[in-house]
Amino acid sequence: MHLLAIEPRLHDDALMALVYFPHGKTVLTGRSWDDDLVQDVDGLLEQGECPNGWLELETPDARLICLFHQSRPHISGLVEEDAFAWVPLIDFPIRAGQLEGAVCSVHQSDPVQVLLLAVHFRNRPALQAPTDLIELAYVLKALADKGRDAALSLERDGVRTLLFLQKGQPARVYFGNPAQDPGSGSVAERFVSHAFDPEAPVGRLEVFHHLAIEPDPDAGRPLGELADEAKPPPPTNIVVRLGGRVVLQRPFIPPELLVGRDHKCGLILDNLSVSRRHARLSWERGQFVIEDLGSANGTSVNGQRIERKEIKFEDRITTGKFDLSLVEPPDISHPDATVLMLPKAADDSPLHLLGEDGSIALGEETTLGKAQGVDVRLRGLLIKPVHARIKSEGNGIYRLFSPGGPVLLNGQKIQSAFVHEGDELVIGRNRFRFVAQPGQEG
Repeated sequence: MHLLAIEPRLHDDALMALVYFPHGKTVLTGRSWDDDLVQDVDGLLEQGECPNGWLELETPDARLICLFHQSRPHISGLVEEDAFAWVPLIDFPIRAGQLEGAVCSVHQSDPVQVLLLAVHFRNRPALQAPTDLIELAYVLKALADKGRDAALSLERDGVRTLLFLQKGQPARVYFGNPAQDPGSGSVAERFVSHAFDPEAPVGRLEVFHHLAIEPDPDAGRPLGELADEAKPPPPTNIVVRLGGRVVLQRPFIPPELLVGRDHKCGLILDNLSVSRRHARLSWERGQFVIEDLGSANGTSVNGQRIERKEIKFEDRITTGKFDLSLVEPPDISHPDATVLMLPKAADDSPLHLLGEDGSIALGEETTLGKAQGVDVRLRGLLIKPVHARIKSEGNGIYRLFSPGGPVLLNGQKIQSAFVHEGDELVIGRNRFRFVAQPGQEG
């Protein structure tokens, strides 16, 4: 639900692909997403300048919105080309930082409009049809007979008009473009007259008759707290010691790193004292967290056995015979090369991953995502920091894993699969092909 001012003359055809909703008073506009904006927005909320309304980040392709209720963040969501998706508040700062060039605005609104926006993010419409194929009078009568709260949303030319029903009776109407308000008649008559304007193109009607909104787990928390917890981890490496001697090191790439003997783990410790999937190291809400995964010998932090615990750089983590610790990369010495715990590189010439911006030879592990330090940077709002991994299994065999969500391999959604020369990989808007040698893919 877009709650920015509706001025069609300011938006070109590309922007009209996104839906606009009615809005209220503009409190702040023309800003970029940064720490100063977060501080200013929290200040506005504390001062009661926007008890009900929203913060919006707008780009030509998407709108990211955080709703306010009772002067606190309430629910957030994403609008992309007439599609609505709920975004957990804890992820809002991360998504906001990914919207390059976004323009930020804060708007005050009627709480009913905030409710209708939240409905679009959290619920699917019970009915959706073009205005030339629906009997609106029958729909209104059916809702009245059932006496339930409901909302009707009419979209035409990228602008939405909203009708709110209370116990089945039309109560309020909001025009996305106030100039389209007939201005006379009852609430229902104004909405119906606009919906079936003979001089207007066909519109699309959505009916929502479930207005109960599931609250966000982080509702009520200031944006500053959410932003601090959403910050990426500092540059960090994991050092592995055996008998006090450094035997392995690798960078931590968020959001998590699996530790164990299994070849699918990000940190492979090839010793029977370590379970196949022994522990998980993750970055959650501004903290490193270590979690034991039901291992046979357990996981300890500073000598105390744990199931799950927040850890700091000075802590010592024990898994089997190995001690793990977090350090800043410049402080790490090179490991002793006599201890081998990573899978060997393929004996044959490696496959290459060929994309629009060039190619990369697949090594023991190739990471794809948005995080700093991945091997292949991906574009797109919904791309995770580490969206996919490609690992060598030796002898020229490679397996693709997708911890960030399903990807398309040769047009099929997969979460794990072997890849071969000629296969096509699609992740969001990013397209790749596996080739033996760049320039020889045919």
